[in-house]
Amino acid sequence: MEYLILSSLFFAINNVLWKWVVADYLPLQVIVKRSMVTSLFGVVVLCVSDFTIYTTLGEALFVNLTCILGALGLVFMIYALKESTLNNFIHYSLLGSIGTASYLYFVEDIVPQNYLLGILLILLGFSIFLWNQRFTSKTVQFSTHRYLMLMTLCFSISGIMQWYNLKTHGVVFLVIHQEIEVLIIAGILIRYLKQPILTFFKFDHILLMAPIVVIAIVVGMHGLKATDPFISNIVSLTTPILTMILAVIVLKESFKWHYVTSMVLVILGAWMLC
Repeated sequence: MEYLILSSLFFAINNVLWKWVVADYLPLQVIVKRSMVTSLFGVVVLCVSDFTIYTTLGEALFVNLTCILGALGLVFMIYALKESTLNNFIHYSLLGSIGTASYLYFVEDIVPQNYLLGILLILLGFSIFLWNQRFTSKTVQFSTHRYLMLMTLCFSISGIMQWYNLKTHGVVFLVIHQEIEVLIIAGILIRYLKQPILTFFKFDHILLMAPIVVIAIVVGMHGLKATDPFISNIVSLTTPILTMILAVIVLKESFKWHYVTSMVLVILGAWMLC
């Protein structure tokens, strides 16, 4: 449990840093540089540690697909943060709990209490959030919601798949595998779009993000491995609360009371699903 709490804290700090950094750089530039740092560190760790690699083609495809979805989710997240606020990001992140709970309910036969009531509360809270967003321009609204929905879908699916991976592979191997996949996908996209790559050795906030996100992912996977997606889900609800507080304090984002109303409903619904 302590692993999950610590992971939530570091992910909240990382969310604020992402928003801070993408204000000055293109999203893919940030992803490529950060993943270069984490991948380099990861390769060094793998060289001095024991790890189990996949032994069948099926395992290889499953692990790689998991990491690809996670990498795409990160890309969509950064593009969303570029043109949106952290409050929008928070609500969509919580919406993903419906998909996770539904999958475990129907496929794994892990039955959450108050399943229907939990989903209704999440949908009500999310509807209140969307209703108060209707005054924004259609262009910005469509692009933002498109990225956030794709982010939620990718992260929800990859999270469930990673839970299965943790049953047969070590945390260190999966974390490093994920970061290398992020680097490959972001590298392909940035070359395709012909965007310049940031100088690797220039000191900036991106270098600060690398150790923070590594700690968040590693302790989060340890927590997921020690518990299950439901427990992980309920503890991770502290991440959006911490993120919102940090966004108001550090980034001076505007605070609106309807954020509190919609978020309380969504968190209560997600708690019931857990």
